[in-house]
Amino acid sequence: MKKIKFFTKPKLLLGLVMLTAAAIGVVSCNKVNEHVYSQITTSNFFQTASQVESAYVQPYSFIATHIYQVHFALAEFATDEAVCPERYGYIDQDGMWNRLHQHNWTTDDAWIATEWNDMYQAIGYANYFIDAIQNVDVSKMDLPVSKAQMIAEAKMIRDLHYYWLLDEFGNVPIVEHIGVVNPPTVARADVYAYLVKDINANMPQLSHKGDANWYGHFTQEAAHALLAKIYLNAQVFTGTQQYAACITECDAIINSGKFSLDATWDAPFLAHNENSAENIFVVPFDSQHAIGFNAAQQQIHWDEAPPKYGISDGWAKVVSQESFYDLYAKNDLRINQWLVGPQTYVDQTTGKTEPVIDDDGNQLTLTPQIQSLGEDGADNAYSGAANVKYQIEYGIYNMNNDLVVFRLGDIMDMKAECEMRQNGGVATADAVGLVNQVRARSFKPGAIGSTYTTATLTLDELLDERGREFSYEMKRREDMIRFGHFNDAWWEKPATDKHYELYPIPYSATTGNSALKQNPGY
Repeated sequence: MKKIKFFTKPKLLLGLVMLTAAAIGVVSCNKVNEHVYSQITTSNFFQTASQVESAYVQPYSFIATHIYQVHFALAEFATDEAVCPERYGYIDQDGMWNRLHQHNWTTDDAWIATEWNDMYQAIGYANYFIDAIQNVDVSKMDLPVSKAQMIAEAKMIRDLHYYWLLDEFGNVPIVEHIGVVNPPTVARADVYAYLVKDINANMPQLSHKGDANWYGHFTQEAAHALLAKIYLNAQVFTGTQQYAACITECDAIINSGKFSLDATWDAPFLAHNENSAENIFVVPFDSQHAIGFNAAQQQIHWDEAPPKYGISDGWAKVVSQESFYDLYAKNDLRINQWLVGPQTYVDQTTGKTEPVIDDDGNQLTLTPQIQSLGEDGADNAYSGAANVKYQIEYGIYNMNNDLVVFRLGDIMDMKAECEMRQNGGVATADAVGLVNQVRARSFKPGAIGSTYTTATLTLDELLDERGREFSYEMKRREDMIRFGHFNDAWWEKPATDKHYELYPIPYSATTGNSALKQNPGY
């Protein structure tokens, strides 16, 4: 049972969604404005602890509505990792997934606009709570944490979404209060500086892992992880590297003693992963009260869904490119997150292993080779490696797995990368040790190729290793940009211009707010 407040009050959340939809003008917005359209104010709303708690957790619960459904797509589909080929079971939506894969998206693409709107809607929820709670006397309310901590957490959720905006769109408006009309574009370096200052200012008010009400909330350790990510990408964001600062933030987590690597590579992604020793910040999902993580439905094959996983339909929408699958050695245990080859299932009645039968009456055989990107036909019906990194429970497609945002394995590999970059791209003994610690659980003891040396761990090899370790964790786009390979040619994609390292500001946003400036190249 997940111990997090917003799973226990669905009726309160429903009421709050209705309230915030009325009170914040960024719901289904086409521009970054936060008008107050309702007469609902703190004078007639924040009167009880339940009302305050509901507003406090709303920025958290909103993340669950968009992180896998939209943010995952923009973080993964534009890379050499995840792809959505057309096939009988799934047809690309107006070519949008193909355009993400081939880097020829436009300012009109609906999923880019949805990502923009989701980011600012989340920021709007945080701003509403921060503004509304300021003058409320909570001294007589039985609240789970202090008012100062609630405000700090809301600011961290806001900063997380600004980090995603900084990464994806570059120059973006900063909005800290509701009621702001047509905010101007802020330079990317200034958004970076704002985030560094805001995270450091609010970190002391946050709790720690293990404190009451910590799980699924922003702790000081999660704030260190967010700041480490921002420092890691400082060269991209501002033109100036901050590798030493990133190492400091990583060390704050590593040396805290509050986290350790899970014993197996897949433990952080189990169906009930709330007890993972490795996960630092997650977005909690629940098959009843916090739905929206349907990776099983989106990623597994339609012929395999009913017999093997007990769900009525699989879309076979998301698969991985052959070149990415080929990054894994055959003795790398992480290769087991991919469904390839002849597929079988265990009959729930007899307990016997049976073949999965495909539409043609044969045993379903999935191939890593994808026949084509855009062809809607039988040639693509059984192609592409399907990912099941997040454990699938039989009969459940709204998954119980909490989606991992930050975990210790990433922090350790980030520190190793920074040490290498400070050393002219050459691996240090400490960097090798960190990467080998994370990698060790993916091989049997003494397995060939299971460890790196200072000679074999190059920066390009580290990028490959990060791909293997963090596949489907929404890190590949950011990593490829930082390592200088995002614009390379890959399967069904030519080499592309550097301006595609940023998404365009959506047309719907620039037409609604004349103060916004479009990114170069669009």
